[in-house]
Amino acid sequence: MPYWTHPEEMNLIHMVEEGRGIEELSEIFKRSPEAIRLKLRRLGFALPEKSKVTTGSTTTLPEIKPAKELISMEEMLKLLLGSLEQLRNPGVSAAEIKRCRTIVSTARNYMNMLRTFEKMSELEQWLVNSQNKMVELTKRQLQDTKDPAERQRLEREIAHMQEFIEKSPYKPFQKKPSLIAPTMPGGYS
Repeated sequence: MPYWTHPEEMNLIHMVEEGRGIEELSEIFKRSPEAIRLKLRRLGFALPEKSKVTTGSTTTLPEIKPAKELISMEEMLKLLLGSLEQLRNPGVSAAEIKRCRTIVSTARNYMNMLRTFEKMSELEQWLVNSQNKMVELTKRQLQDTKDPAERQRLEREIAHMQEFIEKSPYKPFQKKPSLIAPTMPGGYS
């Protein structure tokens, strides 16, 4: 059946509103479950699970809570390797293949984001270090200045720079351990 007729679309909508599942709809309309899902998406239905259909433009999914710690590159590579090893086993189900592919794809994206995060962290640390150096230079300039108006300006500038440093999660000249290249025993990184 190449095209959906208007009466078929209306029947599909009615049956979805009755709470019928994808598999049942697939049998009734003599179309594949994927064809049913595609048509429902085009009609504006949200599909949170393969077997259920909901009306509206969004799916209701459980809230995703942020992780407490970032996963290191080594941990992500181990997860990736575990997924690849799972795929090497004979008789892996289609669902497990899909799950492993999702893990592989997610791991690849995570590792790219982790590299970007590390670069941004280095940049933020560099800014705090630079700001700290500027505070020291401005304090020396303050000591050499006799003009009261200039002294007030320099004091405000120092206070502003110190406030920036205090609000930062980074401390001057403090190196955070890398999540990409963890420190090796013996001090190598």
